[in-house]
Amino acid sequence: MVAVNPDRQLQISEHPEECYFGQSPTLASLDIIYGRGAAEAWLLPEVQDACLFMGIREMPDNYQAAKLVKIIAQQYGYLKVDEVQLFFFYFCSARYRHFYNTFDPSVIILSLRDFLHDRNRACEEREQREREREHEEWKKNAITHDEYLAWLKNHQKLD
Repeated sequence: MVAVNPDRQLQISEHPEECYFGQSPTLASLDIIYGRGAAEAWLLPEVQDACLFMGIREMPDNYQAAKLVKIIAQQYGYLKVDEVQLFFFYFCSARYRHFYNTFDPSVIILSLRDFLHDRNRACEEREQREREREHEEWKKNAITHDEYLAWLKNHQKLD
């Protein structure tokens, strides 16, 4: 948790593909590895850092912060730590919704949904590139129908 803190957001934002497709642990696996509540404990500084950066007048109270990180950990436990940090980097860079001088947990939740659309698009693009690569590889070994018929004719003569 110490190594993967909000200061790391700038570094990982340079390689979003690695965040989406890398091997960092998921929020759910933090709870498995470090014990129940570890994901929430890790998320809290991310939320606080975003609020500080955005310059909101009042930080979230303990109830708001605790419930927000619990919702994120529970509903989005499949997200990798690097993806969450990428989300907060994008959130702070005004890529998604933003606060209007006061903290509103729904702004973060709705922004996270917007992030998931971007994430899904990145996954679809990667899958498309993979399909195209596989198709090109297949074409290298493929033969035309006429070539197949000639091959078949040659092999029938041998039988």
